[in-house]
Amino acid sequence: MFNLGDYFEETLALLDRDSLCYRDRLDLGGHIVDLATHSPILRAQFLPALAHLASESGSDADLTILYADSSGTTSPLKAPPMDLFNGQGYAATLDQNDVQIFYQPWLRQVFLYSRLRRIGLYWVINPDEVPWWEMTFSFRIIFHWWSRDQDLQLMHAGAISEDGKRGWLIPGPSGSGKSTSCLQLLLSGRYYLGDDYVVLRTKPPFKVHSLYQSAKINHDNFDERFTDLHSQLRNPQNYRDQKAILHIGEHYPDRLLESADLVGILVPRIASPGVAQSTTFAVSAAKALMSIAPTTLHHLPHHRAEAFSKISTVINAVPCYQWLLGSDKNLLTESFERVASD
Repeated sequence: MFNLGDYFEETLALLDRDSLCYRDRLDLGGHIVDLATHSPILRAQFLPALAHLASESGSDADLTILYADSSGTTSPLKAPPMDLFNGQGYAATLDQNDVQIFYQPWLRQVFLYSRLRRIGLYWVINPDEVPWWEMTFSFRIIFHWWSRDQDLQLMHAGAISEDGKRGWLIPGPSGSGKSTSCLQLLLSGRYYLGDDYVVLRTKPPFKVHSLYQSAKINHDNFDERFTDLHSQLRNPQNYRDQKAILHIGEHYPDRLLESADLVGILVPRIASPGVAQSTTFAVSAAKALMSIAPTTLHHLPHHRAEAFSKISTVINAVPCYQWLLGSDKNLLTESFERVASD
């Protein structure tokens, strides 16, 4: 029988700790995260999305993430049983109270986390097989597992600030307009904390923390609205097969915020075709919750009850608005300015 705790210990033992010579330290909302790998290739793939959080703090780490490929283990890693996992990489039949696992066999990569040790592990068979999207939200599932025991919650959302102090959460699934809105507001002079995943502090004072500096836009939307940014693309040859990816800190460092006070939530929805004006109107916390929680819980299937409770707490504590997004970029910016200045 497959024992998850034993599998974690076996995986950890396979890592040659002395070879993990590439080390980085991050500060995520006052929490220190240490990263270590043996591979300069993996480091170049996973670190850039997190590079804006670099820290020289001397404090003890709150989370340690060790990541490797098959060249960095003392012997090959044995894959977990495929039949335990659903299409999301979740194994409902395993006891995951201490150790958690995320595994999608066709991707040949494994994520593990020990709550007791506060150590996350990532293994991939070789760097060439790292999916492009994993590099835009590096170690996302490990950050989610770790946040379970913190006053924090990973959110599938963007966040923008009008003044560099007060932040607005902009949540929603792919296609809702959140990434387009966040990038457009950045270009109009606002401050950016993220457009895909951010971290919320879930007890007063409520805050939103930047996690990734990577902005992702569907290629057709990018070609229509943001062609002037083509020189800033990280993937100019592949963006039509992937998404258009930009690292905000490389081009707009003065407008990339690490944290802001959370003052409200704007739930975006694209307006009907032909509507140029963007408008906002207040909605109940219950309605906002039903628009916000499912997308986060779908992508992050572990400990959903605790995550839902945290999300609900935040939504009930701040004003919530529906944001109907019209086609005119200038009017979109004006609509955000109006609600942010109220």
